[in-house]
Amino acid sequence: MKKDTHIILGICLIFLCAAAFLFYKDQKKTVLSENMIAPSESVETFCTEETSKAPEPEPECAVSVLGAVKHPGIFRYQGTARIYDAVEASGGFKKNAAEESVNLAKPLTDGEQILVLTKKQMKKQKNENNSHHVADSGQKLLNINQAGKEDFMTLPGIGETKAMLIINYRTEHGNFSKPEDLMNIPGIKEGIFNKIRSLVTAG
Repeated sequence: MKKDTHIILGICLIFLCAAAFLFYKDQKKTVLSENMIAPSESVETFCTEETSKAPEPEPECAVSVLGAVKHPGIFRYQGTARIYDAVEASGGFKKNAAEESVNLAKPLTDGEQILVLTKKQMKKQKNENNSHHVADSGQKLLNINQAGKEDFMTLPGIGETKAMLIINYRTEHGNFSKPEDLMNIPGIKEGIFNKIRSLVTAG
């Protein structure tokens, strides 16, 4: 009888130990699960905040650089840039470049075209600008010592033939000293001269 009692007590003790072990294991799993929730949420929040603060890339712009530069072509940039940057990106000025033909400090705009003139082109442009003077009345006067054939043909009574006669006379005799000298040219008499007197100048 004593032997049976010891066996029953032993079995009960085993069941108690097993129950205690299972209870401890379940509690530990619950604690670990609860502790793992917070870090997961904080990581997700951190990533979301960092992503929202990422700056958007600035759009790309481009300008065309032509003329007296070493490597004409398309200059691409982001943000802001000036003509100086475009010229530098094109290899810089050529030796015959008229650097004053462009404003190096001017900010660039997308799609702009930059033309760097040569010294010869710049001189020609200045001469063309000087071929017309503005009188007190605001009327543009044609400089007969610098005007070309097309310029003379804009005058009343002067066609292509008379324009060429004026240029040939100027080449042969030198510059006109006064507008009235035009009447020395065959085909230009007082009647025609009176029509253009107020439109021309010799200096």
